[in-house]
Amino acid sequence: MSSRVLVIEPAGQLWGSERALIDLIESVSDIEIAVCCPPGTPLLALLQKRNVKTFPYLIAELHRKSRWRRLQAAFGVMRACRAFKPGVLHVNQAGAYRMTSLAARLLGLSIVCHVRIFDDAPHLAQRTPSPQRLVAIIAISGAVQEEIRRFRNLDHIPVHLIYDAYAPVNGTEMSAIAAPRLAGIACVGRIVPIKGVDILIKALATGTVPADGPQCYIAGSGPESYVSELRTLSAASPSVQITWLGVVDDVFSLLRSCRVLVCPSHREPLGRVVLEAWDAGCVPVVYRGSGGAAEIVTASGGGIVYDDQTAESLADAIARALRLSDGQSLQLVENGRHWMTDYCNQEQFGRTIGCVFESAVRRKSYAVSKAR
Repeated sequence: MSSRVLVIEPAGQLWGSERALIDLIESVSDIEIAVCCPPGTPLLALLQKRNVKTFPYLIAELHRKSRWRRLQAAFGVMRACRAFKPGVLHVNQAGAYRMTSLAARLLGLSIVCHVRIFDDAPHLAQRTPSPQRLVAIIAISGAVQEEIRRFRNLDHIPVHLIYDAYAPVNGTEMSAIAAPRLAGIACVGRIVPIKGVDILIKALATGTVPADGPQCYIAGSGPESYVSELRTLSAASPSVQITWLGVVDDVFSLLRSCRVLVCPSHREPLGRVVLEAWDAGCVPVVYRGSGGAAEIVTASGGGIVYDDQTAESLADAIARALRLSDGQSLQLVENGRHWMTDYCNQEQFGRTIGCVFESAVRRKSYAVSKAR
């Protein structure tokens, strides 16, 4: 039995899904893991720096490519499989399932698939996956698990709720968290409509948050036309000063310098940046209807949740967060960190997901005989 897992990572950037993959690799022991991803990507460079075996045989932005290019990518997966000889394939983002399943069928391999965004649940269901091929689905939050359960085509496949592992940068040093900091506001992530950055900009223009007070730092990238539209919106409104940082590699240091993280997403499957905020000692503010982000902040008592996805409601929540005393902020952060210890610690995560992988490997011979 091969205790080798080949991870198929279609994007290769360093957003939440890829950062979660790095923690996954570092959490699992007794299983050899390699990653197949596009060449020339930030993730590839980081994995190679950490001496993780990599196969840069995929094609970036495959969803924008032709059927021929998708077929080439599937052959890239097969090439990596021939070289690494895995016992199971792990799809880190479900958008790569179709490409991976072709290689899996030809090579007689089982698949474990992470569902990290809500849209990937219907995408996966459209493929009508065989339970002899797709042997397990991993949901990163209860909200994602509920979305998966909406689709009858996925009813016959085991779904495991496993929150992402998180390796704290700050360890357990609460003294560092309690250190004085500027009253800055951070917003970190992809700049696309579902992330609600426009709501944040409008909230900062309401006057509820003093314009002469904190500065807001927006870190991330997105379609050039949309980012330009948001920049124009922020420039046209008298508001808190906004600094556009672009992609930031060191998210921890940015959050460490701020008092509040705003996560204004309309829908958020988990919100890894919330975990990073707790690690850095920053109080998260999230929308109650967002899904995973609201789920973990509510469960932990580790932040502020606002009820309506409006500029006024968000502005009130930000102002409330900024008015917290140092002791109140510290208590919320401590609550969040305790929740992370219970649900995101690497040792427990490694054991749990390791069992899923091992079970998938054990089912390999059965899957091959049934699916061929």
